[in-house]
Amino acid sequence: MKRYTSFILALLFCTLGSMAQTPSWVTKRPASDKEYIGIGMAEVNDGKYMDIAKTNAYADIASQIATKVDSEAFMQTVDLDGKSSQLFEEKIKNSMIAWIEGVEIKESYTGNGKYYVYCTLDKELYNKNVKTRRKEAIEKGLDYLLKGNEAIAEMNLPQAAMLYAKGLEVVEPWTFLNLSTDGVNIPAELYTAFINVFSGMAITTNTVNIEAETFKNVNIPVAACLSKKGEVVPNVKLKAEFVNGDGAITPSISTDYNGTAEFYITNILSNENIQEIRISIDDSFIKSLPESYRELVGSQNLPTAKVTVTLSKGATTAFININDQHDLEGIERHISNLLSEKYFKISEDPDIADCFVDISTELNIGEVVSGVYNLNTCYCTLIVKIYNNQTQELLTEYSLNNVKVLAPEKNSVEETISMCIREVMKRAKREMPKKLEKINL
Repeated sequence: MKRYTSFILALLFCTLGSMAQTPSWVTKRPASDKEYIGIGMAEVNDGKYMDIAKTNAYADIASQIATKVDSEAFMQTVDLDGKSSQLFEEKIKNSMIAWIEGVEIKESYTGNGKYYVYCTLDKELYNKNVKTRRKEAIEKGLDYLLKGNEAIAEMNLPQAAMLYAKGLEVVEPWTFLNLSTDGVNIPAELYTAFINVFSGMAITTNTVNIEAETFKNVNIPVAACLSKKGEVVPNVKLKAEFVNGDGAITPSISTDYNGTAEFYITNILSNENIQEIRISIDDSFIKSLPESYRELVGSQNLPTAKVTVTLSKGATTAFININDQHDLEGIERHISNLLSEKYFKISEDPDIADCFVDISTELNIGEVVSGVYNLNTCYCTLIVKIYNNQTQELLTEYSLNNVKVLAPEKNSVEETISMCIREVMKRAKREMPKKLEKINL
């Protein structure tokens, strides 16, 4: 009984001792006129609980600094849309935590499965450091702003966008401060300049409608002129692409000194009667911008122009012929669907068709693979030749030779052929369009 009583007393003293050892700063936040105080906490069962608690303590200090400089905050000096506002709020929060200098860890405590850390930042030291950082941010930000303005004056818009974005990247850790100099708010000017790089722009074309024929090039170029507030813009890369229908167009090209870029349609690949080409600024330069600012450029209303392509003679017609060598009976239906889905209108009359499609197939049964289920090794060959029906010129040829297919030995002939067709068409659907795109009548 005496031992039991001693054990209870020892346990009680330990409990009371543990309670007494809990620092007051854990339960009641300290206050100081000379220091910013940050309290951070993390669950001990988290593998990086010390780092998490420290980060939370830094964030605690940062939130106090942000509150004190709120009247000077960048978010109040720039009129931002919701998406941009969210971006910069997150950047400012993260940057403040990353750039706080001189924080000291005073105490730490572990109890009830939680780890606490008590950090302080001397206000006088902070003010000294932040003056230095503020001066650096203003100088570097202003330098990027002036260089960006020079690029704008030279109408080098992609270069201007990059310079403004780099400037924003430099000042963003300190945008919770007043970064104004000589009446110029550097972050606000950088942001406004950045989002206005491509404002007031337009693309005009020498034509709005082109007549064309499938599988033929168009001799007349599409000339696109880029301007900004009525002034032509040279040295900006434009691109042309089909947004309805399909075809081949010469690649992106920079505007000349007249702000003009010319594009040639080298082939029409779709049988749609009405197709559309869109001309826009080639946004490949966006990849050179700091990642977080790429979306801001992409969200701007970049100029576009459209040109309608009308098939003057309708779709190119094709007649499908089944060669005498034809073991994969039924595959012609799948080839017909592939051709008519985009490229041709299938004709039942070989005399009036523009193209003649010759299909031949071969199926050979090889060795038997023994196992739980015996499998026949099938070797499949498909050859598709497309000719100009008027000149008999071979336009393109697509072939698959000895595609290996394993079919259960117990399968019927029809089931085996069906399996072979399925495997052959998987390849044909991936590869045959590349051959079709080279046709030029």
